[in-house]
Amino acid sequence: MISIIVPVFGVEPFLDECVLSLLRQTYEDLEIILVDDGSPDCCDRICDHYAALDPRIRVIHKKNGGLSDARNAGLDVACGEYIGFVDSDDYVSSDMFAFLHSLMENANSDIAICGHVKTSHNGKPRLFLNHKKVYVMDSQEALAKMLQLGLYESFAWNKLFKRELFDSVRFPSGHLHEDLYTTYKVFDKAKRIAYCKQVKYFYRQRIGSILHTVYSPKYYDYVQASIEVRDFVEVKYPRIFQTASFAYYRARIFVFFSLLAARPQMLFNRETRREELYKYIQSILAAMR
Repeated sequence: MISIIVPVFGVEPFLDECVLSLLRQTYEDLEIILVDDGSPDCCDRICDHYAALDPRIRVIHKKNGGLSDARNAGLDVACGEYIGFVDSDDYVSSDMFAFLHSLMENANSDIAICGHVKTSHNGKPRLFLNHKKVYVMDSQEALAKMLQLGLYESFAWNKLFKRELFDSVRFPSGHLHEDLYTTYKVFDKAKRIAYCKQVKYFYRQRIGSILHTVYSPKYYDYVQASIEVRDFVEVKYPRIFQTASFAYYRARIFVFFSLLAARPQMLFNRETRREELYKYIQSILAAMR
């Protein structure tokens, strides 16, 4: 069985498309766990409606605790031998989980990864090319590719995991960039990771979603997660320490420019913002020395 965990919050216009794409999977031995994370709209009723229609769907209703907390709630009750994650404003191809399961079995891997494509707010995918080449990697190589943003990223949602990889791993509650905090830990526990770029996951770029807000103080989580990964790699995988260090610098630069985009007055207001801006530039330069 594959347990698919779907955190649900404030996605009423998109939830039907997401759930229907899971119900249409050609891999039928599924458990679909819809975690209603205290959604303020009608998502709770939509979840219950689908649970009444299909016995493969289980619903958890809980107080709002954020994406990590919702995923952890799903992990705590999941019964499958394999774990997958889907965000509730996205959708997947009908053969995504059959594809990932086959990829995992053929490569004798603990994690399988497929390609994804970004879609517009209305769900229309951009043009993309499918590539059938399969990469099979050990933990070190897979971590390096993830940190380089070369083949794939740290997102949990385009991957299939063996259940035991999460026996002692959970997502960090109250943080953004929770995938980066978590994926490196399960990659480290895996013996083999398989990747194929064939697009099976459709990621919606939604106005107002967490990762498309211009700036939030929680963007510093990106820097903190990068520090955590860098420190871990330095001890466990020193051969790719330079790659992890570069990923850390990239995170700091990303946060810096997000800050400027949100507060352009910092460049011009000498009285209230100059000191804050100078301190931040100095911290970036010091980190890169």
